[in-house]
Amino acid sequence: MNSQQRIRKIAGVGILTALAVVLQFVANYITIGQVNINLSLIPIVISAIIYGPFSGALVGGVVGVIVLFAPTTGLFLGYNALATIILCIVKTALSGLVSGYLFKLLRKINLSLGIISSSIIVPIVNTLTFVIGVLIFFLPLYGEDSNNAVKTLISTVITINFLIEFLICAILSPTLVYLVKLLDKRFNLGIQINTEKE
Repeated sequence: MNSQQRIRKIAGVGILTALAVVLQFVANYITIGQVNINLSLIPIVISAIIYGPFSGALVGGVVGVIVLFAPTTGLFLGYNALATIILCIVKTALSGLVSGYLFKLLRKINLSLGIISSSIIVPIVNTLTFVIGVLIFFLPLYGEDSNNAVKTLISTVITINFLIEFLICAILSPTLVYLVKLLDKRFNLGIQINTEKE
Protein backbone atom coordinates (compact mmCIF):
# COMPACT_ATOMS: atom_id res chain seq x y z
CA MET A 1 0.00 0.00 0.00
CA ASN A 2 1.52 3.31 -1.10
CA SER A 3 1.31 6.53 0.90
CA GLN A 4 -1.62 7.91 -1.12
CA GLN A 5 -3.65 4.73 -0.53
CA ARG A 6 -2.75 4.83 3.16
CA ILE A 7 -3.96 8.44 3.45
CA ARG A 8 -7.21 7.55 1.68
CA LYS A 9 -7.71 4.59 3.99
CA ILE A 10 -7.11 6.68 7.11
CA ALA A 11 -9.52 9.34 5.84
CA GLY A 12 -12.16 6.73 4.93
CA VAL A 13 -11.96 4.95 8.28
CA GLY A 14 -12.06 8.34 10.03
CA ILE A 15 -15.23 9.35 8.18
CA LEU A 16 -16.90 6.00 8.92
CA THR A 17 -15.87 6.26 12.59
CA ALA A 18 -17.34 9.76 12.86
CA LEU A 19 -20.55 8.57 11.19
CA ALA A 20 -20.74 5.59 13.57
CA VAL A 21 -20.27 7.86 16.61
CA VAL A 22 -23.12 10.15 15.50
CA LEU A 23 -25.43 7.23 14.73
CA GLN A 24 -24.68 5.56 18.08
CA PHE A 25 -25.29 8.75 20.06
CA VAL A 26 -28.63 9.13 18.27
CA ALA A 27 -29.48 5.47 19.00
CA ASN A 28 -28.60 5.95 22.69
CA TYR A 29 -31.49 8.35 23.12
CA ILE A 30 -34.07 7.31 20.51
CA THR A 31 -36.09 4.27 21.45
CA ILE A 32 -39.32 2.69 20.36
CA GLY A 33 -40.63 1.03 23.52
CA GLN A 34 -37.56 -0.70 24.93
CA VAL A 35 -35.84 -1.06 21.56
CA ASN A 36 -33.08 1.21 20.25
CA ILE A 37 -33.01 1.70 16.50
CA ASN A 38 -29.28 1.23 16.00
CA LEU A 39 -27.80 2.26 12.67
CA SER A 40 -24.21 2.40 13.93
CA LEU A 41 -23.59 -1.21 12.86
CA ILE A 42 -23.70 -0.11 9.20
CA PRO A 43 -20.41 1.90 9.28
CA ILE A 44 -18.81 -1.09 11.04
CA VAL A 45 -19.84 -3.34 8.14
CA ILE A 46 -18.75 -0.89 5.47
CA SER A 47 -15.38 -0.33 7.13
CA ALA A 48 -14.79 -4.07 7.53
CA ILE A 49 -15.62 -4.78 3.88
CA ILE A 50 -13.83 -1.84 2.27
CA TYR A 51 -10.83 -1.38 4.57
CA GLY A 52 -10.42 -4.79 6.21
CA PRO A 53 -11.04 -6.62 9.48
CA PHE A 54 -8.91 -4.39 11.70
CA SER A 55 -10.58 -1.24 10.41
CA GLY A 56 -13.96 -2.85 11.11
CA ALA A 57 -12.77 -3.72 14.62
CA LEU A 58 -11.52 -0.15 15.16
CA VAL A 59 -14.84 1.42 14.13
CA GLY A 60 -16.66 -1.21 16.23
CA GLY A 61 -14.49 -0.50 19.25
CA VAL A 62 -15.27 3.21 19.04
CA VAL A 63 -18.99 2.40 18.81
CA GLY A 64 -18.57 0.27 21.95
CA VAL A 65 -17.07 3.24 23.80
CA ILE A 66 -20.07 5.39 22.82
CA VAL A 67 -22.44 2.66 24.07
CA LEU A 68 -20.95 3.26 27.52
CA PHE A 69 -22.66 6.66 27.54
CA ALA A 70 -26.12 5.21 26.87
CA PRO A 71 -28.58 5.74 29.74
CA THR A 72 -29.34 2.00 29.88
CA THR A 73 -25.65 1.17 30.39
CA GLY A 74 -25.56 2.96 33.76
CA LEU A 75 -27.08 0.03 35.63
CA PHE A 76 -24.42 -2.33 34.32
CA LEU A 77 -21.59 0.16 35.02
CA GLY A 78 -22.73 0.51 38.63
CA TYR A 79 -22.75 -3.25 39.13
CA ASN A 80 -19.48 -4.20 37.40
CA ALA A 81 -17.75 -1.32 35.60
CA LEU A 82 -14.80 -3.33 34.22
CA ALA A 83 -16.99 -6.09 32.78
CA THR A 84 -19.33 -3.47 31.28
CA ILE A 85 -16.49 -1.60 29.60
CA ILE A 86 -14.97 -4.80 28.22
CA LEU A 87 -18.32 -6.18 27.04
CA CYS A 88 -19.41 -2.95 25.33
CA ILE A 89 -16.14 -2.57 23.44
CA VAL A 90 -15.54 -6.26 22.66
CA LYS A 91 -19.01 -7.01 21.27
CA THR A 92 -18.85 -4.34 18.56
CA ALA A 93 -15.10 -4.64 17.87
CA LEU A 94 -15.46 -8.41 17.49
CA SER A 95 -18.41 -7.86 15.14
CA GLY A 96 -16.25 -5.71 12.83
CA LEU A 97 -13.33 -8.12 12.98
CA VAL A 98 -15.45 -11.19 12.15
CA SER A 99 -17.24 -9.29 9.37
CA GLY A 100 -13.96 -8.30 7.74
CA TYR A 101 -12.48 -11.78 7.86
CA LEU A 102 -15.70 -13.35 6.60
CA PHE A 103 -15.67 -10.96 3.65
CA LYS A 104 -12.03 -11.80 2.88
CA LEU A 105 -12.89 -15.49 2.90
CA LEU A 106 -16.14 -15.37 0.92
CA ARG A 107 -15.18 -12.78 -1.69
CA LYS A 108 -12.92 -15.48 -3.18
CA ILE A 109 -16.07 -17.46 -3.94
CA ASN A 110 -18.42 -14.62 -4.86
CA LEU A 111 -18.31 -10.87 -4.14
CA SER A 112 -22.05 -10.56 -3.48
CA LEU A 113 -22.00 -13.55 -1.13
CA GLY A 114 -19.11 -11.93 0.75
CA ILE A 115 -20.85 -8.56 1.08
CA ILE A 116 -24.21 -9.98 2.17
CA SER A 117 -22.71 -12.51 4.61
CA SER A 118 -20.43 -9.88 6.13
CA SER A 119 -23.40 -7.56 6.56
CA ILE A 120 -25.60 -10.03 8.40
CA ILE A 121 -22.87 -11.47 10.63
CA VAL A 122 -22.39 -8.14 12.48
CA PRO A 123 -25.74 -8.11 14.34
CA ILE A 124 -25.40 -11.86 15.00
CA VAL A 125 -21.96 -11.54 16.65
CA ASN A 126 -22.96 -8.32 18.43
CA THR A 127 -26.11 -9.81 19.97
CA LEU A 128 -24.58 -13.20 20.76
CA THR A 129 -21.59 -11.62 22.51
CA PHE A 130 -23.90 -9.32 24.49
CA VAL A 131 -26.16 -12.17 25.64
CA ILE A 132 -23.20 -14.37 26.65
CA GLY A 133 -21.60 -11.44 28.53
CA VAL A 134 -24.82 -10.65 30.38
CA LEU A 135 -25.32 -14.29 31.34
CA ILE A 136 -21.73 -14.54 32.63
CA PHE A 137 -21.33 -11.19 34.40
CA PHE A 138 -24.72 -9.66 35.14
CA LEU A 139 -27.25 -12.38 35.88
CA PRO A 140 -27.29 -11.58 39.64
CA LEU A 141 -28.51 -8.07 38.75
CA TYR A 142 -31.89 -9.55 38.05
CA GLY A 143 -32.30 -10.95 41.55
CA GLU A 144 -33.42 -14.36 42.62
CA ASP A 145 -35.87 -14.75 39.77
CA SER A 146 -33.10 -14.88 37.18
CA ASN A 147 -34.99 -17.29 34.93
CA ASN A 148 -37.60 -14.61 34.18
CA ALA A 149 -34.77 -12.14 33.57
CA VAL A 150 -33.20 -14.51 31.06
CA LYS A 151 -36.55 -14.89 29.30
CA THR A 152 -36.99 -11.12 29.19
CA LEU A 153 -33.45 -10.65 27.92
CA ILE A 154 -33.91 -13.26 25.24
CA SER A 155 -37.35 -11.99 24.21
CA THR A 156 -36.32 -8.32 23.88
CA VAL A 157 -32.67 -8.42 22.83
CA ILE A 158 -32.74 -11.51 20.66
CA THR A 159 -36.17 -11.18 19.09
CA ILE A 160 -37.09 -7.52 18.67
CA ASN A 161 -33.78 -5.67 18.89
CA PHE A 162 -31.84 -8.33 17.02
CA LEU A 163 -34.42 -8.62 14.23
CA ILE A 164 -34.42 -4.86 13.68
CA GLU A 165 -30.60 -4.70 13.61
CA PHE A 166 -30.47 -7.79 11.38
CA LEU A 167 -32.93 -6.33 8.85
CA ILE A 168 -31.19 -2.94 8.85
CA CYS A 169 -27.78 -4.55 8.23
CA ALA A 170 -29.11 -7.06 5.70
CA ILE A 171 -30.80 -4.39 3.59
CA LEU A 172 -28.83 -1.17 4.05
CA SER A 173 -25.24 -2.37 4.40
CA PRO A 174 -24.97 -4.24 1.07
CA THR A 175 -26.82 -1.41 -0.68
CA LEU A 176 -24.40 1.18 0.70
CA VAL A 177 -21.33 -0.93 -0.12
CA TYR A 178 -22.49 -1.23 -3.74
CA LEU A 179 -23.21 2.52 -3.79
CA VAL A 180 -19.70 3.27 -2.50
CA LYS A 181 -18.32 0.93 -5.17
CA LEU A 182 -20.23 2.82 -7.89
CA LEU A 183 -19.09 6.18 -6.54
CA ASP A 184 -15.50 4.92 -6.51
CA LYS A 185 -15.80 3.88 -10.14
CA ARG A 186 -17.26 7.27 -11.09
CA PHE A 187 -15.05 9.57 -8.98
CA ASN A 188 -11.93 7.41 -8.41
CA LEU A 189 -12.05 7.55 -4.61
CA GLY A 190 -9.28 4.97 -4.31
CA ILE A 191 -11.41 2.41 -2.46
CA GLN A 192 -10.09 -1.12 -2.72
CA ILE A 193 -12.74 -3.81 -2.86
CA ASN A 194 -11.10 -6.85 -4.36
CA THR A 195 -13.47 -8.34 -6.91
CA GLU A 196 -11.16 -11.00 -8.20
CA LYS A 197 -10.99 -14.55 -6.95
CA GLU A 198 -7.61 -15.10 -5.33
